[in-house]
Amino acid sequence: MEIRFNSSITLPTLTFCMSKTQAYSHFKINPNESTAEWDAIIQEKLANMTDGAVFVNKSTPWDWRMAMEGFEVISSLNSLERETTPAGAARSMTVFKKHPRLAGKRKLIKAWLDVIRERNVTFEQFTQKVGIEVLKRSMQRFQRTSYSDSRVFKTDIHISWISQRHLCFQPKYDEANYEDINDQGQFFIFQVSHNAEKLADAQVDCMVIDFHGRPSPLTRFMEGKGRVKDGISDELCLGQMHEVAGEVKGEYITLENDEDAIACREVDEEGEDTEFDCRSRCRMEMIKDMCDCIPATLAYLSNEDELNDLGVCDYTKCDIDIQNFTLSDEPCANKCFRDCHQIRYTVTLDQKGRSVRKDLTTVVVNWGSFEYLTLAQEYKYGSVSEFISAIGGVIGIWLGLSVLSLLQGIGFLMDYCTAKTLRVEKPKKVGENPFASPYHPTKVRDTLGKNEKEVEAAAF
Repeated sequence: MEIRFNSSITLPTLTFCMSKTQAYSHFKINPNESTAEWDAIIQEKLANMTDGAVFVNKSTPWDWRMAMEGFEVISSLNSLERETTPAGAARSMTVFKKHPRLAGKRKLIKAWLDVIRERNVTFEQFTQKVGIEVLKRSMQRFQRTSYSDSRVFKTDIHISWISQRHLCFQPKYDEANYEDINDQGQFFIFQVSHNAEKLADAQVDCMVIDFHGRPSPLTRFMEGKGRVKDGISDELCLGQMHEVAGEVKGEYITLENDEDAIACREVDEEGEDTEFDCRSRCRMEMIKDMCDCIPATLAYLSNEDELNDLGVCDYTKCDIDIQNFTLSDEPCANKCFRDCHQIRYTVTLDQKGRSVRKDLTTVVVNWGSFEYLTLAQEYKYGSVSEFISAIGGVIGIWLGLSVLSLLQGIGFLMDYCTAKTLRVEKPKKVGENPFASPYHPTKVRDTLGKNEKEVEAAAF
C-alpha cells in the first residue's frame, strides 16, 4: 500500500449518454407525410449511395429520415439481443416473429440489413454512421482542452450504445492527439443543444457521464455482483451549466486467481475480451445456438467466416420452443471475470444554474487531485534466487546456521555414509565349549605347527 503523488494522470475514457427523446428533438416530423412519400425519399437517397465507402463516410450527409430509421433498427435489435435476460430474449424474439402488429418493424429491419449487406458494410460501421448522423444535429462542442493555447486536440466521436432509451458516445483520439492530463482543472468541454419548444412540456431524462468508459448506463448492472457503481454522474439536466470534477479515489491491483469474491483476470494484450465483451460473447453464442445465425449487435465479436456461413439474424426464421426453453448464457458468463486492475473514481457535480440560451446544455469536466492510494498484490519472491536467499535467511535466524555450517554438515554426512559403505565385516568367533573333547576335529584344526593330515590322524 502506498500513496502516489503523480505529475500527470492517464486520460480516462469518458462516456456521455443522452436520452432518445433529447436526440430526436431536432427531427421535424411532418404528420401529414404519407408512408409512401417517406419511403420514396429514402429510396431516392439510397440510390445515390450504392458504394459502401460513400454510404458510411462522415462527409456524406444523410436525410434525417434515414437516420431515424437506422436508429430504430439498431435500438430494436439491441432490445431483442442484449437488454434482457436469456428467457426474456427468447420470448421477445418469438413475439417479434409472430405478432401481426410488428410486421412493419420486421420489414424495416430486414430492409436495412439488406442495404448494408449489399454495400458490404458491417453492422458496427452502420451503427457509427447512424449515431453520428443523429448526434451531429445536437452537438455544439465536443473537445479535449488544455491550458496551453498552442495545443489543439482533434477529438472524434465513437458511438458506444444505441437503444430505445439512450444514445451513448465517447471521445476518440488518434496517437498524435492523445495526451495525459498534466494540469488540474478543466480538460474537457461538452456542449449540446436541443429543441426547447418541442421539449418544453416533455419529461426528459438528464444526461449521464461515466469516467469508467462503460458503453452505456446499463452496462454497470451487467457486471458481476457486488460491484461499486462509482465514477458516474446522472444529473446533467437540460438547459443548465454543469461542472463535473473527477479524481482517482484508489487503485487496486490483484494477482490473477479463481478464489470466490476476488477472482480476476489480467487484460493486458490488445484483442483480449474485457468482462463486458466476455459476457456479450456468451450471449452471442446462446443466440447462435437458438437461431442458427449471428446477432447483429454482437457481430463485432464474430469472425468473417462465421458471418458468411450463418448470416446476420433478422429473426423471421428463428423457431424457439418457449415451453421447453433451457438455454442460458449464465454458465458461460460465470467464467467471465473482472479485470485485476481496478480504479475507483470520486465524481462531484456542481450545477452553475441555467444557461443563457435555454436550448443549450454545457458540461465542463475538471480533474481534481493527482494524489491517490494504491493497493497492489505482488509475488513475494520474484525469482528462484530470491526464494533460495529467503530460505537461507530463515534457517540462519531460527536455527543459527550459516552456509558454511550447512556445507560442513553435508561433508560430515558424506564421510559417515562412505565409511559405513566401505567397512569390511569381520567373521564372528565361535565360542569355546569347556566340555568339548580335546580330540574334537575343530580343536585339532586350531593346533599350531601341525598340518592337516597330522591333525586328522591325531583325531582318529
